[in-house]
Amino acid sequence: AGDIFGLPAKYFTNPQYDRVSVPEIRQLLGVTSTSNVVYKTFPPVLFPKLIEDKSLKTVFGNWELLAQILKASLCGVASLYQESSGGGAHTNSLKWSVHQITPGSIAWAAVIFLLSPDTEFSSSGTGKKSNICYWNLFHLYKKVLVTKWATKRIATIVTSINHYIFKAAKASAFNSAEQDDHADAINRALAVLDMDSDSESDAELNNSVEDP
Repeated sequence: AGDIFGLPAKYFTNPQYDRVSVPEIRQLLGVTSTSNVVYKTFPPVLFPKLIEDKSLKTVFGNWELLAQILKASLCGVASLYQESSGGGAHTNSLKWSVHQITPGSIAWAAVIFLLSPDTEFSSSGTGKKSNICYWNLFHLYKKVLVTKWATKRIATIVTSINHYIFKAAKASAFNSAEQDDHADAINRALAVLDMDSDSESDAELNNSVEDP
């Protein structure tokens, strides 16, 4: 983790290390105080050059960091220092037959659990020390990515991450047509859900008007 974030390994190898006390980590998370710690929904670490964009137009733009987290998880830490996609016969990418990243995998990496003061996930999905609700963050990030998956900016980020992790894989491994199909299906589902929601709201409104 230290190599990924450009920080000393001791911050991450020692589970008792007070990461909130590290200025560099606070900067990555957008934490401005050590006495009253507040974690941002979209911390600077998710933006290019760590520059927080209030409009959120560039969120997830720090794709290389996300790619490194995913590559280390899928192909092993050693793969970060290899020219190929890396990993041996027992890597998670091979065991799980992973050939391209998904909205869920990017969302998982974006939660940036490694920077938090927490040392383990609780069954509630909320950090014991940080009170960060990782469950909510994951689903929020995933929803944003799924909804915007077919946009040019997110598509560029996805392509960059895929190339970083799987660049030694054959081009046929990346089924862009399949991704487009998923995006179209998702957009149709969202549109239908919106219409259903509007219909339910109209029905409730009509019922309330008709009731004496």
